[in-house]
Amino acid sequence: MEKKLIKQLALPLSFRNVKNYSNFILNEVNEVALTLIDEFNDINNFKKKFNFPVLILYGSQGSGKTHLAHIFKEITDAKFIKKISNVSLNEAKLGKSFIFDDFDKIKCLNESLFIHLFNEILFNSGSLLIITSKPPNELSFNLGDLESRIRSCISTKIELPDDNFLFSILVKELSDKKIFLNDKFCLYIIKRIKRNYKSISLFAKTLDIMSLEQKTKITLKQIKEVLNIIETNS
Repeated sequence: MEKKLIKQLALPLSFRNVKNYSNFILNEVNEVALTLIDEFNDINNFKKKFNFPVLILYGSQGSGKTHLAHIFKEITDAKFIKKISNVSLNEAKLGKSFIFDDFDKIKCLNESLFIHLFNEILFNSGSLLIITSKPPNELSFNLGDLESRIRSCISTKIELPDDNFLFSILVKELSDKKIFLNDKFCLYIIKRIKRNYKSISLFAKTLDIMSLEQKTKITLKQIKEVLNIIETNS
């Protein structure tokens, strides 16, 4: 059974180089989102296709939304924001793009200012990426106009990694640290670790530190120890 599954865990890995950020692994889990983000290379065409230069990415924590946001930032030179200010409005008038991370966790959102920001982005050459754990139809607003606009924007869900994707991420993170485990060890890890990028990254870092400290060949015992640490800290 394990041999069959290992064969199914393919590695043609498709990597995306991201400036000042770790390489991005392209997979069917995130392909639609990445395709939409790439379309911001031609903002006028994006507006023609989707009406608003706004994209909403939603999904569970650890699904890779923030990583995608950095690709968006690289393409559009966008600015991460947590609140809207007059400075933001002035920047939007000049064509600045923005990324609203953890949008559903923002307290006391100034909805009037947000509509103004939305309009400035729409009528100028900027764009907006909204990152949220909730789908647009579960986001509530006091202003009906804002709610209508948000629900009219293009959105896509980012799923948590499947076994194939998780395997690829693990191999990538380990190889970056010059750690090469056999397939059985990798399969053992992905069946027991939390299914998100953060846990995989933390596992690779912790295993790297342990192997450097102990200066021994990596064993199953060490892998189990690291998995226990990850379970506690992720």
